[in-house]
Amino acid sequence: MGTLTSFFGGGGGSPLPQPEWLFQKSSYTYTFPYDGTVIVHVVGAGGSGAKQYNRYHGQGGGAGGYCRKEFSVTSSTTATVTTGTGGHYVGRNVNDANGISGTATSFVLGSDTLTANGGSGGDRYAGGNAKAAGGTATGGDVNYTGGRSGSSSSSYNNRGIATGGGAVDVFGLGTGGTDGGSLTNGGNELATGGGGIGGRGGNILNNGRANATGGGGSAGPGQDLRNEINNDGQETGGGAGGARLFKFTGPIFDGKGGMGLILRWTNTYNTGLFPPYHDIGLGAGGGGMSMLDGNAWYGMNGQTAGIFGGGGGTMVH
Repeated sequence: MGTLTSFFGGGGGSPLPQPEWLFQKSSYTYTFPYDGTVIVHVVGAGGSGAKQYNRYHGQGGGAGGYCRKEFSVTSSTTATVTTGTGGHYVGRNVNDANGISGTATSFVLGSDTLTANGGSGGDRYAGGNAKAAGGTATGGDVNYTGGRSGSSSSSYNNRGIATGGGAVDVFGLGTGGTDGGSLTNGGNELATGGGGIGGRGGNILNNGRANATGGGGSAGPGQDLRNEINNDGQETGGGAGGARLFKFTGPIFDGKGGMGLILRWTNTYNTGLFPPYHDIGLGAGGGGMSMLDGNAWYGMNGQTAGIFGGGGGTMVH
């Protein structure tokens, strides 16, 4: 979703106004209602994940870029805003499709142009450590590239692999800081968590089967499945939640990343049926979900990410 947010930090003798959130989905002209200093935050739209029918790799989408800049404005100052459109879901009736890239968000005020480009859509045949790229950003006082999707080191024809999407890098964590979880070894029926604004999704580092990792949170990465854990049917928790605040009057992000879920009708690999939505808040990534009975669990959705967080991969066998 393309988003532009303005936060007002002062105003010509008037009481301090409240932060103003703008979530328009089209181009428009904005007139500032106050005199004072504003910080404009521009976020590109994220890409959607791929859908893979034949049990190969399905890759999450990349997050949009992010930039911000401080301006002095008056009540007559106008700006032109173009809001990006997120990559749409490829649909239940499509067996095999790449994700759709998001588009750019821009903000133009006088001679200044802030642009946050959209993230790439996921690849339905991803392999060999390929990642869906995050969008770049230009024109701000700070410019951060969006988190990338998770990757897999194995060839694309390993059965049943889904990686999480990237999160928006609003705090400048840098390369890899808000990526979806990745897989560094082979394996089948694996799903990784999406990135959060405070850390990447959990990685899978072992060779197990039917594993899923948690998503990143607002204050830390999701937990990895490490080499010393070499069993099938393992899940990890999501990254820590905690208050992270923008400079001045920005929003508070506090979300805990979703945990990895393994669901099977026979209950062979999990100790119980966990709810598909829990512990998700602002800035958190969704956990990966590995479903091992596609008929029994038909129609169940993965965990929804918080605002600016990446969705977890969902693998259905």
